[in-house]
Amino acid sequence: MSTPDPQSWSGEPAEFDDYAAEYQGGLDNPIKRMLGSSPDQFIAVKARWLLRREPGLRSGGLSILDYGCGVGSLMRVLIGHGAKGSFTGCDISTGMLRQVERRWPRELGAPPALAPQQGASTPFADGQFDVAMISAVLHHVPIEDRPAVYAELGRVLKPGGRLYVFEHNPRNPLVRHVIANTPIDRNAILLDANEVRHGLLDAARYELDTDYLMFMPPGIAFLRGVDRLLTWLPMGAQYAVAARKAASGGMDGSPGFRDRTEA
Repeated sequence: MSTPDPQSWSGEPAEFDDYAAEYQGGLDNPIKRMLGSSPDQFIAVKARWLLRREPGLRSGGLSILDYGCGVGSLMRVLIGHGAKGSFTGCDISTGMLRQVERRWPRELGAPPALAPQQGASTPFADGQFDVAMISAVLHHVPIEDRPAVYAELGRVLKPGGRLYVFEHNPRNPLVRHVIANTPIDRNAILLDANEVRHGLLDAARYELDTDYLMFMPPGIAFLRGVDRLLTWLPMGAQYAVAARKAASGGMDGSPGFRDRTEA
């Protein structure tokens, strides 16, 4: 059997290479342009949420993986908002990884460490990372390949480590419309937060929590408080599943995570 192309999930060329040089976070969609003037405004919603949820990102010392990092936008925006630590990105698209280094601002220091994926697999050691994040990736992964992604994320995360999964929320009708009319999402299959939760629990022992994000246009700063009040409502444009991996000998009872079952 031949070895799969390192840019693919199942041996097919990675479609994202075609978009790498001009990738602008889906702002080729006119509705998304009405809600925000730049991709960074949408990414900053996730970055601010992460910094509230994971205060260690401000103090440094954590090893952080951005799985399916694309052109590195989430890492770049996080660092721009004050995050510190040892950042590593991986992606199936070598074209996207090349763009990380080309686009990385000098004022943020050296670009993060980068590695290509071979399908779901990464070259990292077991238990290498304190924190892993995967943002707007799973809806591009074929359904049959998603368990391998969950398993890989669990493998590279330390006992007691934290995983954050960001995805488009299919319960939001505007999201479904935007995804259906955005070229880079032509093969996307959206997934509900419950699918993420069950997929993670099939792969490892986690303590789970879910927040819903992006109820208001992300570029309007004075409405951010409204978003923070509505994280319980399953109609936000995005959701975040937070998962704390079981520590050695049992679950980590951190007060930062709630065992909240989705309806």
